[in-house]
Amino acid sequence: MGRIIVANRRGHQLVEWETTDTEEARAGVAEAERILKEARAAGCAISKKVDGVHVLDRDPFDPQAEEYQIIAPVAGG
Repeated sequence: MGRIIVANRRGHQLVEWETTDTEEARAGVAEAERILKEARAAGCAISKKVDGVHVLDRDPFDPQAEEYQIIAPVAGG
């Protein structure tokens, strides 16, 4: 099971998906991919957990990844 942690003003949102070959799992993977694509388009940073450590990620969505984090850009000055 993979997950995305979306940090935002209200705390955080958790999106999870399964990688089994079912219609529900495929829909979950598609939703996770859409969320990451929209976050990147909005200027958010994306990190992926690799060997227990989060690293900045610019690669295409990997449904086998354990965890992603979306970090919104800091606004203000």
